[in-house]
Amino acid sequence: MKQSKLNLLRVKIVNIRSALRKRYFLLLGLQLGESVQLGQITCLWPSNVSIGKGTIVQDGVDFTFGTPFTKGVGIEIGERVFIGRCCEFNCNKSIIVGNDTMIASNTTIVDVGHEFTDTMPINLQKVIDADIIIGADVWIGTGCKILMGVTIGNGSIIGAGSLVNKSIPENQVWAGSPAKFIKNRF
Repeated sequence: MKQSKLNLLRVKIVNIRSALRKRYFLLLGLQLGESVQLGQITCLWPSNVSIGKGTIVQDGVDFTFGTPFTKGVGIEIGERVFIGRCCEFNCNKSIIVGNDTMIASNTTIVDVGHEFTDTMPINLQKVIDADIIIGADVWIGTGCKILMGVTIGNGSIIGAGSLVNKSIPENQVWAGSPAKFIKNRF
């Protein structure tokens, strides 16, 4: 009996902290739809992030921006999306995630990189970026890396631990490092 009362108290505290966190980020400009469950995230530029209704964002998710003041830079998360623990969104241009998509824990999505030549140090070379678009009803397995310029078509599945460095058509299963076509979903 005592254990269940402690669990109820713990749940109330978690819910209060979650509500306060949502209010804090809303004040800073984060756009949140109804019924969003927002874990303990890191986001220095919340006004560049939009999260659709019914989405679950677990603890440890990091939204990072390299050029937060550039017009059009942002992360747009659709409705009823699941984002697992410790995912990283590293945005220099645009990352869009469609409705009903699931992104498993420890996935990294990066829309930026560097050019490289042998004439100068890498840290002095030009930064390059390209939009990432993840369609609706996509499942991305744990520990994946999604790189700049990639579009993942609606209904596709990416196997755990995959490195996605090129676009993937709709309704296909891809896996590996680099990711390769495995089969059609239907």
